[in-house]
Amino acid sequence: MANTPVKLAWGFGGSAMQMEGGWNQGGKGLNVFDAAYSAGRQAYAGSGTPFRAADHYNKWKEDIGYLGQLGATAYRFSVSWPRILPNCTGTVNQEGVKFYSDLIDEVRRQGAEPYLTMFHWDLPQACQDQFQGFQSDKIVDAFANYASVLLDNFGSKITYFLTLNEPRANCDFCVRQPQFAPFTTTSDDVFYQCMHNSILAHGTVVQAARARKDNPGWKFSLPSITDWHDPDPGAGAGDVSGSTILQAQWYFDPCFFGDYGADMKAKFPLPTFTAEQQTLIKGTCDYIAVNMYNSDSNGGGSIPPGEGSPYTAQEVQDPTALQYWPHPNPEGTVALPLFLYQRYNKEVVITEMGYHVPRQQESTFAQAVQDDLRVQYWQLNGPQVLSLIKDHGVPLTAMLAWSLIDNYEFETYEFRWGHIAVDYWDPATGLVNTDKGSLKRQIKQSALFMKEFFGNNTVSPFNSRRNATTTVSTTTAAMLTSSSVPSEPATASGGTQAVATNSKTSDAERVVGTGLAALVLGAFLL
Repeated sequence: MANTPVKLAWGFGGSAMQMEGGWNQGGKGLNVFDAAYSAGRQAYAGSGTPFRAADHYNKWKEDIGYLGQLGATAYRFSVSWPRILPNCTGTVNQEGVKFYSDLIDEVRRQGAEPYLTMFHWDLPQACQDQFQGFQSDKIVDAFANYASVLLDNFGSKITYFLTLNEPRANCDFCVRQPQFAPFTTTSDDVFYQCMHNSILAHGTVVQAARARKDNPGWKFSLPSITDWHDPDPGAGAGDVSGSTILQAQWYFDPCFFGDYGADMKAKFPLPTFTAEQQTLIKGTCDYIAVNMYNSDSNGGGSIPPGEGSPYTAQEVQDPTALQYWPHPNPEGTVALPLFLYQRYNKEVVITEMGYHVPRQQESTFAQAVQDDLRVQYWQLNGPQVLSLIKDHGVPLTAMLAWSLIDNYEFETYEFRWGHIAVDYWDPATGLVNTDKGSLKRQIKQSALFMKEFFGNNTVSPFNSRRNATTTVSTTTAAMLTSSSVPSEPATASGGTQAVATNSKTSDAERVVGTGLAALVLGAFLL
């Protein structure tokens, strides 16, 4: 059946601290994780360290080569701040500059548009030592200085910049709890101040960039992880995490409207932006950058199986570990970006979305490669991504799956989000988290599915190196209809944020049982 490709870049993402390793190579300074783990601090015993990670610093050309092999047309990566400025500010490390310059060139050579994240939680230890990092407003000028170095050196190669990845999560996990480095235990007030400082740092960077004469048309955004809730309790939610509306008011409203939303300001003791600061931050997101994993819709279950399913409890070496996260549901893949677009009326980029297969089903490298549940995730969500453009008119320009390769998840190697398997298993014990695996790579089944599905149904808005065909391949069709799919949760019933859909999308979201994948394919092809 014929189908017209949509204009969409698709690909993968990753971050420096989680992938690179090379913690003491190439002139890099210590980040807060390096310093903490060097001192013997770990999230829990046996969790592994980030010192080697996936050794992307030494294997980057192989890793970036997978973009070309898979036909990906976009790639998100982050720059390690201490690899560029080992002392927080001051002398620039030219080895670090060359590393990222070469990487960007290779991304483009492989046919993908690069999305550069300036900061993904690997704060230089020097910043932490000098002024307590994001707890202090001194971070604003330090980050602006670092960003100017990135623009000086990479501005001619990059159009899309992401300033700080998930500032709320960074401030929560790395400052307040503390779950990740620098393991700083603080009060809620300092948590809110950290978020406040992050937003001011973003605004300062963007306004300075816009004032530069050498600005060729850079686009900036502030990527935030956001959950979909339907119905949404709004101000009645017990916590920000329980409401999409509250999350939007805290994460996105400042860079689009210049201030936190009214419900957030009434419910939580947030710092106040001065009139001058409101002017500084207003309009500093050129596009909506959303990281999306959770969708809680009308009490429905997780599809593929996840949170709440008894056989998917995370088996990390941590007795306090929660059950499986996230809670995916294909309804949110349409509903959340559509909600954000209707609220802010800007271009949309899905800067992260994905699924990690429960550990019990990936106890060997071979099982990690045969990631059937992740294939199922994309069988359900791939058509929904395209529906945003085809059926709802959302100006979605890129979808970046998390992640390109299996990497270090800040405290463990057990949660594998990658579409390229990395062998972290110790050959002597068969266990993960020992930093002794071979680190060999192998393309997973999910990546092959994405190559077929997105390759045949999209054409990049950035280049025409690969012309998408106008038919869905028989391989993709077979994969879309072959797997066994768990029962569909309850259908939408007019929640406070329920998104209207046409009959095609509604059918795709409401079908049940093993016929779900076939109906999703049929709805997409009509």
